[in-house]
Amino acid sequence: MSRASFDVLCGLVNKMKRADTNWRKAIKLQKRVAIALFTLGSSLKYREISELFGVGISTVCEIVYEFCEEVWKTMSAYINKLPPKKEELAGYISGFCKLGHPQCMGVIDGYHIKVRPNAAVAKEYLNNRGWYSIILLALVDYRCRFLYVNIGAPGLCNYSQTYNASALRVLLNNNELLTGYKKEIDGVEIPVYIIGDSSFEFSKSLMTPYPVSTSLTENKKQFNNKLLTCKKVVDNAFWHLKARFRRLGIGIDNRKGNAPLIIRSTCILYNFLNEINDNIDEKWLEMNQVDTNCQNPTNTVVYCDDEPFAEEIRDTLCRFSER
Repeated sequence: MSRASFDVLCGLVNKMKRADTNWRKAIKLQKRVAIALFTLGSSLKYREISELFGVGISTVCEIVYEFCEEVWKTMSAYINKLPPKKEELAGYISGFCKLGHPQCMGVIDGYHIKVRPNAAVAKEYLNNRGWYSIILLALVDYRCRFLYVNIGAPGLCNYSQTYNASALRVLLNNNELLTGYKKEIDGVEIPVYIIGDSSFEFSKSLMTPYPVSTSLTENKKQFNNKLLTCKKVVDNAFWHLKARFRRLGIGIDNRKGNAPLIIRSTCILYNFLNEINDNIDEKWLEMNQVDTNCQNPTNTVVYCDDEPFAEEIRDTLCRFSER
């Protein structure tokens, strides 16, 4: 991040500042924040980081955890975007409308992050690629900002299960603003919805592509392509998140119980930097290829197209996309 962004961040987490004692001088706030950021943004081992900064390995671990706690306490507003205010919702929808998706609030997807679970529960965290992980499920707006994150589901779960058990699903189906904010298209009232791929369960609040078949019409194929193109906003968000915080790409080697806090903090910092337009270096994006040696697990395709009203909404959006 830029020096200006770093200074702002230090001001936001200034409760990390420590006073000198009669026994030793405290580590300065700027150095504590730098240690935490370098650890999260680096793929180096903790031993190497401790040598670079001239502090003990345990001190690095303590500072990282303390920093993540402070980020969550003081900066959670950067990621607690739901439920939105009316003007915020209008902004999200306007952004996706320009991309050809009226009434869309965001795009949802998941990403597996490597962890080291305890042996007693390790089986639950073993994903279908053969490594241990927890799921980061995220809803992203048109500017690739995280609107909602759900962190901690075991790698054995799929994205649809995680979403169905989430507060996001409840919000989309029960929040008065979201259920009442409708737009009429071709005589059909279109509610606020989000977009996901075929690994999610199709519903009136979650639009997914038409099931692939030989009888799929050309306009439905084009509609599917538009949905998948729109999905790039969430792909880019995950890609940029890993580029800024390379620790996520190689896996969280802290205790599994600390992993959700660390991941949540990186998402908050990502939004913080996104909103102040802090640049991202292309070299960091290239380094993703080097650091990521674990393929993201595949998800089972969910076929659930038995909701007549949801199908009517999708058909209406399909016709609208042809214009």
